[in-house]
Amino acid sequence: VGFHTLPSTRTATLQKMAGNHTWEDFVASNLSVLIIFILVIALVLIVFFVDRRWRRQQTQLEKVTGIMNESHAFSLNLVRHFMPSYKVAKYQFRGMKPKKNRAGVEFENLGLDLKSGKRVLNGVTGQFEAGKMCAIMGPSGAGKTTFMNTLCGKATYGNMVGTMRINGKETNPQELKEFMGFVPQDDIVHQDLTVREQIQFSVRLRGSTDLSKRRIEFITEDVLNVMQIDHIQNSIVGSVENRGISGGQRKRVNIGLELAAEPTLLFLDEPTSGLDSTSSLAVCLSLQKLCQLGMTSIMVIHQPRYSLFTLFDLVLLLGKGGETVFLGSSMDAKSYFESLGFEMPQNENPADWFMDVLSGEVSNNKIQNFKPDMLFALWRERHDRESNDLEDGDNARAIFRKNAASRQSRMLSPEEDKAVLARNLQDGWETVDVNRDGVMDSDELKELLAHCAGMMPTDEVVGELMVQMAGGEQTKVITKEQFLEYLSGLSEDVARDENLRNTDATGVTGPHARMPLTGNKDLTSESSESEVSSSDGMSSASSTDSAASMLGGTSRPGFFGQLRILTLRRLVQWWRMNRQRALFFSALALGGIVLAVLDGYIVGSPAWDAMAYLNLHTCLALLLSIFVLNVFGAEQPVFWRESASGINVPAYFQAKVLVNTIDIVLMTFGFTSIYYLIRQPYIAYWRFFVPFIFTSYAASGWGYLISTIVPPQHGPFIVSLVSFIVCGLLGNPTTLESFREIAVMDIAVSAISISRWAVQMSFLIANDVLKPNPGNDHARDQAMLYTYKNVYVVEGQSSDTTFWHAAIALFAMGFVLRILAFLGLKFTNRSKQADDAEKGAKTEEVQLSEEQSAK
Repeated sequence: VGFHTLPSTRTATLQKMAGNHTWEDFVASNLSVLIIFILVIALVLIVFFVDRRWRRQQTQLEKVTGIMNESHAFSLNLVRHFMPSYKVAKYQFRGMKPKKNRAGVEFENLGLDLKSGKRVLNGVTGQFEAGKMCAIMGPSGAGKTTFMNTLCGKATYGNMVGTMRINGKETNPQELKEFMGFVPQDDIVHQDLTVREQIQFSVRLRGSTDLSKRRIEFITEDVLNVMQIDHIQNSIVGSVENRGISGGQRKRVNIGLELAAEPTLLFLDEPTSGLDSTSSLAVCLSLQKLCQLGMTSIMVIHQPRYSLFTLFDLVLLLGKGGETVFLGSSMDAKSYFESLGFEMPQNENPADWFMDVLSGEVSNNKIQNFKPDMLFALWRERHDRESNDLEDGDNARAIFRKNAASRQSRMLSPEEDKAVLARNLQDGWETVDVNRDGVMDSDELKELLAHCAGMMPTDEVVGELMVQMAGGEQTKVITKEQFLEYLSGLSEDVARDENLRNTDATGVTGPHARMPLTGNKDLTSESSESEVSSSDGMSSASSTDSAASMLGGTSRPGFFGQLRILTLRRLVQWWRMNRQRALFFSALALGGIVLAVLDGYIVGSPAWDAMAYLNLHTCLALLLSIFVLNVFGAEQPVFWRESASGINVPAYFQAKVLVNTIDIVLMTFGFTSIYYLIRQPYIAYWRFFVPFIFTSYAASGWGYLISTIVPPQHGPFIVSLVSFIVCGLLGNPTTLESFREIAVMDIAVSAISISRWAVQMSFLIANDVLKPNPGNDHARDQAMLYTYKNVYVVEGQSSDTTFWHAAIALFAMGFVLRILAFLGLKFTNRSKQADDAEKGAKTEEVQLSEEQSAK
């Protein structure tokens, strides 16, 4: 279309924009764009260098983990060389410590009253001893998950009845959250963090405030090694769309997140579901290793193979309807059912056979017309008979301790083991001390390690072992006593080498610099009470102490401590979202280009046209509010899990919003700068930019609010509808004057409409700078300008005052929306924040109700 066919207004505009401007004129008129662009690039570079520094640290920590694991492997070869029969620990904990106070769980007539009035779990009574690995099993509808959720206080769909005790003290599960961990059946983890980052941030958020950086690293390495995921520690976990680690590895990360908090009580909802038998066995062996430190592990498990079943110290079998069928050692379950008259076929998996018995699929030779619910009465009779046989409650413990002592007397004591090792070392020291100077230097140690292992160790491994044996980075030689003390300590579950004992003030621990510990105690120094506890986990606390006080307590990071940690975590995630960010930025850039071409070259609207500004602000608000939906909506299950574990919700919310501000600024700048450079509205860019920042602030508030109260799949539709109403419909300057004539409508529009204020700010700037004055031959422009001034210019008030009133209104709108979004985050889906397994438990609740109705 030629210029001659265009209206005169558009012709003038195009001729003005197509004037002969030099490159210097263009740069001078757009200098503010360049300055802000440099500031934005600087902001991105800061985040880039933070990410690079973080990645280098993680790579170095992976190297340190490898060196320490390799050093331990060479150490085991040393022990086998001097004393092949000496029992050594496959892995030694360096960060985790034995529990000072263990937790034994007792339950009496435990049940759950549903809100419908029905009762599930019919009087379950028993005890899970402290420091034991316990399993809950039963057929579908037996109430396994419901029972476990009741014990750990996550059965929010009903009221607990009966009594629960911790170490003999009656308690409420809600009092034990600080000491409790819960592993949900679904693998709820951060998709865009590495394996190590998941564990490390869990330690930081849920560990004590007095944990040093060095101790945090050691705990992280303990979890990585025990769960056998140290070889993938710097791999992104990934998602269904972006494949990362395998399903079995993801399951181990899911468990590791709770182990990182060093819980005294750990509940797991079917931790082996979806795993093959080998992976299931490996997971349970890892949990058994943690129980050696005093952790009590209680899990729901489904059809384990027999070698896995026998790993459990205690097994609770529930029948259909939620009643106890058996509670005792896994090794005693088969003999118990056989004593009732059941016969197990040869080559049958006992764990599967138990489920068949509980389901009524196995006939009984002693009981005619056998029905599964008869097992409940049979167990109660046995339980009552055993209770009557005991004169008092301490006899069983006395017999247990006597038998344990007799077993111990037939084994070599640690002192005797050490004496034999010392004698063997004395006999072979001359072959170790090549130069006969009475000590061992690094070259001699390297030769000895190569001889014992059949392979040459690296200098880093030799240096690490030198430090662990003698302590201090400057160590040059090792004495025979130090060598013996180190080797004898390899039999213990917790490392006690010189490096851990003699942490110096500079924090140098071997060939790698670390931060010093901040406690007075050594990593392994514990009182005798913490090393040896009774079989039931009873503590010596006074009778007036609560169960929580008996277990002790830790001081977790508060608001500012968690804010710092969560902000760092969000920054790490932020840099890994560049693909998603690029997609939205492309959409914004396209919107800016299209609107600039329409306004400047096709429609030819004046630079002060409020309708053009309405389109700009609506487009930015719509796209930006859709973008921020992912800030809270994409990680809802992760938040529910972290909220249930005690994360500080205000810190979580603030960290997310704070880091997302970077995206808001970047996208607002990208959108407005592209439009500005094409349209050239003859207004200083920084003044043109300001109203859009306020629009972004308010629009992101709407996005935050909707993402916290609406399911993620409905978020884009809802936010699009809201943006159309609050921007396009209520902020239209041609109808705004009619709205303002009705008091209620005026208040409503002023309270929720973004464009009602943002377009006013942009028009006031354009009107102040351009001073439009259409001639008499532009009647349409005159009418438009009159309407805009009548709507946006407040009589008797300066433009600056009106401008800042509008800015304050948008800021207040965004601030209030953020408060509402926080309240939505905290108080909606409360049941899911308290119960990660609610879906599975409610399914089981229906099955239990049906079973009891059938009865």
